[in-house]
Amino acid sequence: MSILIVTGKLAEKTIKGLVSDLEKDVDVLALPVTVASFITAKYAAHQLIKHDLSSYDMLIMPGSISGDLSLIEDAIGIPVYRGPIHAADLPLILSENIQLSKIQPANELIKSKLEEKALATIAESEEQWREILTKQGGLLIGDLPISQGLPMRVMGEIVNAPTLSLDEVSKRALYFESQGANIIDIGMLASNPKPKLIPKIINTIRETVDLPISIDTLNVDEIKASIDTGVDMILSLDFGNMEAIAPLVSNEAVVVLPTNMSRGILPKKAEERVKRLSEAVKILQEVGVQKIISDLVVEPLLTPGLLEGLKAYQLFNQSHPQIPLLFGVGNAVELIDADSPGVHAAMIALAREAGSCILHVPEYSVKAKGSVSEAVHASRMMFLAEKRGTVLKDLGLDLLLLKEKRWKELDYDASEEENARILQGVGETEYYPDKKGWFKIQIDRNAEEIVAIYYRSGGKEPDTIIRGKDSRVIYQTIIREKLISKYDHAAYLGKELEKAAIALKIGRSYVQDSPLF
Repeated sequence: MSILIVTGKLAEKTIKGLVSDLEKDVDVLALPVTVASFITAKYAAHQLIKHDLSSYDMLIMPGSISGDLSLIEDAIGIPVYRGPIHAADLPLILSENIQLSKIQPANELIKSKLEEKALATIAESEEQWREILTKQGGLLIGDLPISQGLPMRVMGEIVNAPTLSLDEVSKRALYFESQGANIIDIGMLASNPKPKLIPKIINTIRETVDLPISIDTLNVDEIKASIDTGVDMILSLDFGNMEAIAPLVSNEAVVVLPTNMSRGILPKKAEERVKRLSEAVKILQEVGVQKIISDLVVEPLLTPGLLEGLKAYQLFNQSHPQIPLLFGVGNAVELIDADSPGVHAAMIALAREAGSCILHVPEYSVKAKGSVSEAVHASRMMFLAEKRGTVLKDLGLDLLLLKEKRWKELDYDASEEENARILQGVGETEYYPDKKGWFKIQIDRNAEEIVAIYYRSGGKEPDTIIRGKDSRVIYQTIIREKLISKYDHAAYLGKELEKAAIALKIGRSYVQDSPLF
């Protein structure tokens, strides 16, 4: 198939370089316009009829082209499609043989196709869970299958649940469900037992979401209250409470630790943890506990250190491959001042290497907001890489929020300065208010919208409130409603609205007139 890529003069050289190594018959034609995004369908049709294009099977226009592509097809008699918005995506799109669209830019198609393929692989395995549990082992927590042959399950912990109202508990459970959590964990208060509150908390969550529920406590009375109310998993048993709780366990899954927290005992060395945990597992098995999950304890990075815990996980998994492992990733993520997506990706890769099947995620501090969603993404990435036998890239799913895989920016062409006037930007020192009024910009986190609140000049109460998901629709509405009269005010609003849009997208706090980073 012979393909012609149509672009503007500025991108011509770049695109020729990008497609030069492809094993396809591809040519590049630059129309007499500087920037490709200025090309319209009507303009392209007018220009392309001047060329003999009979040898081509397909034309690919810039993804940003405006207008109906049928105008071009009618003029030249060759199928015409939208390419990507960014030239850097062309090699991937052409090498993947994507069915291009006349409406949707190709970069959106390739992303959708790869993600769709990844999610289909996961969904297929989820449907085969019975066979996977039979062949690779595992267990059910409620109706949720747990196995090394399935993606790691993510527990979202409602931290300090007894201090919250039932409405707050419900909202937190709904939030975790929306983020992809597989299990809702009720975090109790370590030094202040509240067993009488547990039935109401469990029942509230049951009425809110259809997910397994675990109780996060070592207190005997709280665990008993949870069992009586039908909890699905107990987190945790150790040598301090096992004797009292083990006889009461029926169909609940139990997480067992190599500790005796009532005496402050946590073995330091990996081998000792494995030995103690093996003893605990044997005791539970002897009294008939069927669903056992082991937790070798993840400690904070560097101090006291992660490696001994990882070694314990690996050793225990080698000696007890049939017992699922729980990995408390929050102990690392919450206790390091670094952006959580990358920390999650690395930590969860290590968790999977060590044989883990469940990830415990508290998402407690401000910097850890979004941790459950990140953990779910990372879990799926690990599963796909294992399934395909590949490294953790080009999976169709990723945790790239601020970084990018391909550089899309075009190099600055200094030759454009030859015949142009060059000015160094200088700010104004005097401020003159817009007589039309002023705006307060905020974010409604519940609705996930940017809010522009308009006050008339001299007014103390809002006159108009404009809401939207992105900055463009808001500033266009402001202009259309004639709520602004000065160029510098318009530029200022554009800057602040886009700051708010970025803050909304990446989960960072927005403060008007303050830098985002």
